[in-house]
Amino acid sequence: MESQLSERKSAPPLEQAAIDEQLDRMFESSQFGANDRRRAFLKYIVDETLAGRADCLKGYSIGVSVLGRSEDFDATSDPVVRLEARRLRRELEHYYLTDGSNDPLVITIPKGSYVPSFEFRDISSEHSMASGRTGKSGRTGWRAPNWLLLILLMLLMAVTGVMLIQNVGTEIPPTDQATADNDLWGDLPVVAVMPFNPLGNSAVSSVAARGIAEDITTDLARVQGLRVISYASTAGLSDGAVDLIDEGRKLGATHILRGSLQTMTDGYRLNIGLVDVDSRGEIWAKRFDYMTADRFDTQTEISREISATFSIELFPELTSRIEDARWTRRDARILYQQALDIIHPPSDPARFDAAHTLLERVVSLEPDAPHGHAGLGFAESHRTWFGLAPNTDESRAVIRQHAEIALEKDPANVRALLTLGILEVLMGQPQQAIEFGQRAVEQEPSSSLAHGYLGMFLLYAGKPEQAITPLKRSLSLDPLSIRRPYRNMMGISQFHAGHYRDSLKTLQENLDLGGPFGPHMMVYQAAGNAALGQFDEEAAILESLSAMIAEGETFPLRQWLEKVINDPKMMQPLLDEYEKAKSLAEAR
Repeated sequence: MESQLSERKSAPPLEQAAIDEQLDRMFESSQFGANDRRRAFLKYIVDETLAGRADCLKGYSIGVSVLGRSEDFDATSDPVVRLEARRLRRELEHYYLTDGSNDPLVITIPKGSYVPSFEFRDISSEHSMASGRTGKSGRTGWRAPNWLLLILLMLLMAVTGVMLIQNVGTEIPPTDQATADNDLWGDLPVVAVMPFNPLGNSAVSSVAARGIAEDITTDLARVQGLRVISYASTAGLSDGAVDLIDEGRKLGATHILRGSLQTMTDGYRLNIGLVDVDSRGEIWAKRFDYMTADRFDTQTEISREISATFSIELFPELTSRIEDARWTRRDARILYQQALDIIHPPSDPARFDAAHTLLERVVSLEPDAPHGHAGLGFAESHRTWFGLAPNTDESRAVIRQHAEIALEKDPANVRALLTLGILEVLMGQPQQAIEFGQRAVEQEPSSSLAHGYLGMFLLYAGKPEQAITPLKRSLSLDPLSIRRPYRNMMGISQFHAGHYRDSLKTLQENLDLGGPFGPHMMVYQAAGNAALGQFDEEAAILESLSAMIAEGETFPLRQWLEKVINDPKMMQPLLDEYEKAKSLAEAR
């Protein structure tokens, strides 16, 4: 049960005592890794909220009261409060994944706000559920919130994107390779599948409506002549609250698929229509009555009819590829999504352990499906990539086996193909990794993941200019997902391609949207400003970075770069900026 303390003048004594006790418990735990400054940050925002002053929790007040900034502090230009809040969120997530997994009170800091949230939970029932599902008492890490996913892939791709660094020099104007946003797909139709409206508002209808919309999105993503917006970017839209056609236009869609689902006594009734965004006219509509056992046949028919509307024929080979990717159990799909959310950020071994347990469960639930093995290979390749497992012939063989099992069951499986690409990177062969990235895009042309990793592999191979277009495409296919690090990767690519202004703009957009950000991105900002001769801006960023270093917040930049960049000359501009920040910190 979530406590809405921000709406009260102050917390009741019993609640306040429980929250104070929870803070003491966290501060005594070795698994809560926050330094003194972030502990003071957490204590301050909790105390202010309990005192009924949540409305006063702004970047300025925290910067001045907690982080030692002067009264002329500008929270819009100095990102220190936002950066500290992000680190604190990650440290809270880690604590509740480990020592705090059975705590009776969960404290979180919702994104976009500095006001903490307090959730009291029934540990006895949660503990029982976790034991029953995992077979191990107290194993609750896999039950982490879905929005965790999302931070790993974002930070992951930001971290890996730096691999292809070039020398800083004169700014280079963007070339035709860096395709304009409105020319990413040419004349191809771009479809956004909107959430279907569950008639009757029953829990069963809501779950079924979400499931069929998500499944149709997955099916259409493999159709060669279409581009389909990720369901992650449309799932939060509601037919009753917004104009879905306008929202589709904002997402870059040329068409939207909308509809309603009604639960019948003997199955479901689905009414759907395809709308042209420009004319706002419905160009195709149909009603489908089907039994639960017949839903896969219904999905295939829907995909075939929508494709036919665009004069695209679904040949048997493509129909087979669509059917290979389907889930037979929704609980397995939920566990799979949770597992791949948990591994971000990829610096915590506990996340990978929890994900591994979840994905093994997925394999047991769907032994004949590709998803569990694809997820295991993908997660374990990232564990190795980020130095949390040895990069040996034996470890790579296990990863490869999972990917190959998945590809036997589904030859077009994107995560399995990308896993093989990551293995090529681990063996120092980025050119071969590009080939796997291209195969993933060919097999699922609407996969933002495939386009994003293709861009990353191009970066690794020393081709930052060529990386820009697939990265733009990945963003266009999943425009509302801030958890993925594609904007950081794009900023990195633009920097190494010599497009310094574009790079700074992209990195700032990522920061403003609340995407993953840290010292490595601040170094890129400083280097970009230095390359443009904007030394005041460079100095301001270095001042913030030096304050973090002075507080003990070091970042192993050289070791990080050495994992992803072979040419020391490419590292040097970034190392130079970091050394400047360290010198400033030592002089404090």
